[in-house]
Amino acid sequence: MSDWTWEYEPDAENVVGGLSETQTQDVEAIAQRIADAVGVRRIGTLFDVTEAASGVKTFAEGPVMVWYQEDYRDDVVLILRAQHFGA
Repeated sequence: MSDWTWEYEPDAENVVGGLSETQTQDVEAIAQRIADAVGVRRIGTLFDVTEAASGVKTFAEGPVMVWYQEDYRDDVVLILRAQHFGA
């Protein structure tokens, strides 16, 4: 487990509004796994102010696709958009 966390940007209503509770849980499980993976990948990487945040990245697994950004200043993954293609 890393110190990295995740949050919706700008908020849950704009990112997962309209999804069912189960679909939202799928998105949140992926968000947590992304945050954990980024934390592991960044071990030993010194903070560089010129690289304060990543560009927008995407990740898809099963019926879920998320667009996110890594904020290295606050050790947080920002979930910008989520799409759930499940029925």
